[in-house]
Amino acid sequence: MKTRDLLEFVGNEQVAAKLCASQERISRAFAELFSGYNLRAEDVLNEVVHVDQYDGTITVADINFYSYCEHHFAPFFGTASVTYAPGEIITGLGKIVRLVRDVHARRLQIQELMTKDIAEDLVRVLHARGAYVETRAKHLCICSRGPSDDTTQTIVRYGCGSLASSAFSPVSSKIGQ
Repeated sequence: MKTRDLLEFVGNEQVAAKLCASQERISRAFAELFSGYNLRAEDVLNEVVHVDQYDGTITVADINFYSYCEHHFAPFFGTASVTYAPGEIITGLGKIVRLVRDVHARRLQIQELMTKDIAEDLVRVLHARGAYVETRAKHLCICSRGPSDDTTQTIVRYGCGSLASSAFSPVSSKIGQ
């Protein structure tokens, strides 16, 4: 949808005049909101440490993200907790945050596929033994239309590789709970 289509859809001349003056601002906002299409996991998981053997897991918890639902073009937002079992590569902790926020959340998404793609990218790019991702989000399509329930939270869990079975165990994204 182009800005002019939005103006026609609104159908109110006063609002349309304000939106018309905001076309450049809207374009810049959309460029930022959907900048994830210009990045790949390889672009952000690029600083690594090679290790001989690491048998544990690494978790970066409660990563805030903001995204847009591809079904309703409405925002959804929440947190992601990402765990991976490294193979011979460990990446910077901030790189995992960027994978969630800059690569995946800044695209039109559905929460289920975003969660899956984050986990699979860790295994694919870092050659991790396994990955487990849990996302918790509020969807404005549920909060403000349809059911109109602003208390609902959607929780999605996805595990692959050696952590595949973790997806079936409820795990809180809050450390210490």
